[in-house]
Amino acid sequence: ELDAALAAEVRDDRGDRLTKVDAVAGNALRWAALDAGTQAAWAVYRQELLDVPQQTGFPNDVVWPTKP
Repeated sequence: ELDAALAAEVRDDRGDRLTKVDAVAGNALRWAALDAGTQAAWAVYRQELLDVPQQTGFPNDVVWPTKP
């Protein structure tokens, strides 16, 4: 039960982080203004956020990816 509550908190945090990524990646003008390397870094970061629930220690031991 406690793990379920913690998992929900972590997923909410991840959702907030994804919202910030999508403000960049989902805006065609902002995205087009980025060079290919920066776009790739944001894409990797977004995927790493999506993969957080698959981490071995989830939800008790989460390693957050570094924002580009």
